[in-house]
Amino acid sequence: MTCIELNEISFSYIAGRKGIFSNLSLKLNPNEQIAIVGRNGSGKTTLAKLIIGMLKPSKGQISFDGKLIEKKSIAEIAENVGYVFQNPNIMLFTNSVENELSLSLQRFNFTKDEKEEKVNSMLDFFGMTKYRKVHPRLLSRGEKQKLALATVLIQDPGAIILDEPFSGIDIAQKIIIRNYIQKLKDQKKLVIIITHDLDSVLEESNRVIALSAGKIVFDGEKTDFFKDSTNLRKAGLTETYMLNMLYSLHAEGLPETILKRNELINFFSKRISDT
Repeated sequence: MTCIELNEISFSYIAGRKGIFSNLSLKLNPNEQIAIVGRNGSGKTTLAKLIIGMLKPSKGQISFDGKLIEKKSIAEIAENVGYVFQNPNIMLFTNSVENELSLSLQRFNFTKDEKEEKVNSMLDFFGMTKYRKVHPRLLSRGEKQKLALATVLIQDPGAIILDEPFSGIDIAQKIIIRNYIQKLKDQKKLVIIITHDLDSVLEESNRVIALSAGKIVFDGEKTDFFKDSTNLRKAGLTETYMLNMLYSLHAEGLPETILKRNELINFFSKRISDT
């Protein structure tokens, strides 16, 4: 399990100009499911790239489990924190699904049999065994998303960052990806989802960090974030159809802790059975 700490981080893409972040501090704990939300340009992806070492802070320190990462390579950081890009195509390099998974194990000292066992296990976990020999470019967008996630998970990092994991896929594919995210939660991993899709936040997270112009405007429980609609406006976000419906139901007596679809269904199913 991995604890990530950012201490007084500052960062700017252009030296000498006002930065994206200034003295930002944050602690991300093992076994948390965190949504980082905000409008485009708020700093969500920049924050993730700082965590995984693709960008370096101009000031401040980042540590994993109390150990500073400033001298670690991106490959070394990836052993602790896996990053799944919004566009899965930029994560796929080889001519088959199984070779993508094998490539992710290249820097580890596994035997041939150990590598094969891990690849087979991951193919089975994601239900992709039938695609073993298929070229990744021939997969659907949803299957590419699963493969990109698999190439990260096979390395068994303690934390996973998913950048807009539901972008560009249909409802059926979203459900499939959500099922795999739930499996990550069951494995007690730190799961960080970067998104502006508030409906996915309702389903996937227990903590919300909202960014606006590089500043944290909210950090707390999901129920606290959604029960006050001003939190959305601070983050430059607007209410979805699902949120509007929930707010109307909360006003009529639905407990404010009920936010997920299955919780809503269970609540009304019980009410009907009790009448």
